[in-house]
Amino acid sequence: MAQDFIQIYPPDAALCTEARQQLYTDLLENVELGEFKKKTFAPALKRLCLEGQIESRDERIGALRDPAGRINPLGTYVHAYLCLASPVVSEEAFAAILRHYRPQSLTDMAIELVRYFDGTRLRHPGPQVFLRMRCLVRTLAQVIPATSFQYLCGDMFSRFLSRACHDESLDNCMVSDCWEGVDQFVGMGRDMESIHTLATDLFSGKVRQPAIYQDSHVVLFCTRYFQRQLGPHLLALLDAVYQAILAGQRLRLEQGVLVVKHIPRREEWDDDADEAAGDDSAGPGNSDSAQAPALADASSGPIGTGFFCLARSATPAHSRAVENTLRGTVAQPESTAPHILALAPFAGPEALQRVDATTLLLGWEAEFAPEAGRDAAAACTAAGCQVLAPALWLESGEVLHLHGLGPGEPWRFSRAHGANSANSATDKEDDDAEVRELPDLLAVLLARADGESPGQQGAPPR
Repeated sequence: MAQDFIQIYPPDAALCTEARQQLYTDLLENVELGEFKKKTFAPALKRLCLEGQIESRDERIGALRDPAGRINPLGTYVHAYLCLASPVVSEEAFAAILRHYRPQSLTDMAIELVRYFDGTRLRHPGPQVFLRMRCLVRTLAQVIPATSFQYLCGDMFSRFLSRACHDESLDNCMVSDCWEGVDQFVGMGRDMESIHTLATDLFSGKVRQPAIYQDSHVVLFCTRYFQRQLGPHLLALLDAVYQAILAGQRLRLEQGVLVVKHIPRREEWDDDADEAAGDDSAGPGNSDSAQAPALADASSGPIGTGFFCLARSATPAHSRAVENTLRGTVAQPESTAPHILALAPFAGPEALQRVDATTLLLGWEAEFAPEAGRDAAAACTAAGCQVLAPALWLESGEVLHLHGLGPGEPWRFSRAHGANSANSATDKEDDDAEVRELPDLLAVLLARADGESPGQQGAPPR
């Protein structure tokens, strides 16, 4: 006797097409959710995709104690496949399907779906299937308990941060559709230790590969944060993380680009993270300095008395012209703006590093004596640069902030915050104040510059 099937999709829907055949193949090969028998699953899925028919809506056919009872040929999560194979992809259509099922069953399905497909490299469904999965995840907010959905979103957010910090693919991360749920999860006041730690790493440059700051998913998330486009609970959490990071080490958004002005040295990382990197992390094309979005031409440089400052231009083009002039790489000096040529006598500085699109770190040899740095600062100003955080870096490692470098101003200095002074309480405080490498000096100057140029683009409200 012929078996009767239920027409679950509209009979007039275009089901028997090449695109639907590809959908069937993708689901069969790349999606396994719930329990099912492989022998009966493939023909049941094919019938669903190409004919729109199923044997039963129920997860189990027959009573639990019925000897003839069995699992639905489409498995215990038949509802998931009804959505993933639907000819109509929308939250409304998916919700209409899912409301026939128990919330607990849907919650269990949601947990498994996120575990296997949220950002993972182990499963590779095609773009069509993944878009359907994202729609399914968004729809869950309507059909499972609110607390369950919030926990699900918190898990996705933690996965996103972890993958960003540990150089894993973010292509299939689903949290970008669920920021409201993440905000509600944070508002529950649960333990945020893992998320707090990962967010700190992301906002301070302590990631496996700095090139992750060019990833579109990370850029979009950070842009939403800096532009205050996240929920109040999540913003409060991220603000606490961000403000706890030293000012010179914070991630910035500058002209739509994420910039990390301090890339932690590898020895600053957790020992476990170093071991996980393995020997390959130091191979050609994989070094942090090669892919960092800032600190080009990084060099530790010799320690010695010198005048250092940050020279900030109004535009990237002006900054490049300043850099070329100081490097002596201008092919036709007469084509350079006359005011920039004020820097010509100071070409070939001991330190010249690009910090971001409009900012250079500059350093010249100088004696610790009154008027030190005045001429170089005046040349930078004459060239159209804003001179930020001028300082003397002494051979001892001490950093002295300079003041009064303008015309007619009395030259004076002050010790960097926490630097050696007669009032230092302990030898340890003195040791901590010593700056021994150029990246550390840059961090000190950037922290100082934050106080000199308020309102930089990308800084969250203080």
